[in-house]
Amino acid sequence: MNTIEKYADRIEDGLQSIPFKKEPASLYDPCRYVLKNGGKRIRPILTLLGAGICGGNIEHSIPAALSVELVHNFTLVHDDIMDQADSRRGKPSIHKKWNEATAILAGDELFVQACSLLSGYLSDPSVSEPRFKKLYDTFLNSIHTICEGQALDMDFEQRENVRTQEYLDMIRGKTATLIAASLCMGGITAGADENQIDLLENMGLSAGMAFQIQDDMLDVMADPEKFGKCRGGDIRKGKKTFLTLHALEQSNKSEKHKLQQILDSQAVSENDIDQVIDLYKKYGVLETAHEKVNSYYQTAMNSLNKFGDSTYKQDLFKLLNFLKDREY
Repeated sequence: MNTIEKYADRIEDGLQSIPFKKEPASLYDPCRYVLKNGGKRIRPILTLLGAGICGGNIEHSIPAALSVELVHNFTLVHDDIMDQADSRRGKPSIHKKWNEATAILAGDELFVQACSLLSGYLSDPSVSEPRFKKLYDTFLNSIHTICEGQALDMDFEQRENVRTQEYLDMIRGKTATLIAASLCMGGITAGADENQIDLLENMGLSAGMAFQIQDDMLDVMADPEKFGKCRGGDIRKGKKTFLTLHALEQSNKSEKHKLQQILDSQAVSENDIDQVIDLYKKYGVLETAHEKVNSYYQTAMNSLNKFGDSTYKQDLFKLLNFLKDREY
């Protein structure tokens, strides 16, 4: 992963250089807090690599990359409020450290900063008006789709009968779309043609689908300290995931009833989580999820293979393989 760190360091430098004002501190301190809490910075790195494999100067794609990361954090801040999540990346979420009103405003400010960074391309003589429009439309359409995906995710919590395919459609919007947009925005800043943009989009959507299903698996398999969340957090919240939906589809009537009871419970115990995991093991749910993840990553690799050889292509392969093997 060392070859990727240089991109992450460049993104980190850019994020910490965003000129947030000092006052009002109740608005800007939470913004600084969330950006200092780390993160894998996968999406902005993908923007840089998307520009690179399309023959662009990655420095030129920095504002687009930073805007992607700001929007990602904006969605996380608001997600934490909706999910009533106490922590993010092992530290108190903004609404717990301050309050919900402060968190909402901080998330809004991150979104505004993201838009401001993108608007800087308007004064760049190398970016034509049609290219800027495509860049901005890609950015806004991804946020629109994320909102739809989040709404579906919330709707699913109130529904007992959710099909696995519905879940896959939901995560395509909530998670995969921004990963695809990250790559595409990099390509657009580099002046990529339509075929290249299509390949970047297909690569990002496939990698994004795999990424979310991995998160579902890591929720029950990962070391909580590395993952930054408690074990079985999705089960405790009654969330519909690839794992729970596949288990519900495979289990018998009594098992299905018990699993649904646990998902509906307001007080899920460690024993409850163990019972759900035992059900996953009985029906090979984790193996099925792992196969799905590998299939999506292979599709992403196939799209990447259609680009010409370059250092950026090699680095994208390394990044995809890192994501495929991640433990947090």
